[in-house]
Amino acid sequence: MNQIFKKDEFIITPFYKGRKQEFMVVNTKKEFKKGHTHLKSFKMAKYLINLVRYKKINSGLRPYLLTSLTRISNDHEYIKRVEEVLAVKKNKGKKASYYNKAI
Repeated sequence: MNQIFKKDEFIITPFYKGRKQEFMVVNTKKEFKKGHTHLKSFKMAKYLINLVRYKKINSGLRPYLLTSLTRISNDHEYIKRVEEVLAVKKNKGKKASYYNKAI
């Protein structure tokens, strides 16, 4: 792989999807199939690596990016915390149906 960034066990490699360049973050201490994610931005790839390294969670991230954090992390407690945030985010749009009973 043609890595362009390396920090601890994480590497970022560029690849092309059609004509657009994208980036793959790989955790070298995990099985490749379960330990990598695809991103459109190099800056976001580095940001996610830093979140995982320092065990931080940005709850404002889109669900795809939160899932990416779980894929590249080795820490089971951190993964559990991220999955909790993800579950809240997925259920947030689902509200109980409101019934206005006529008086």
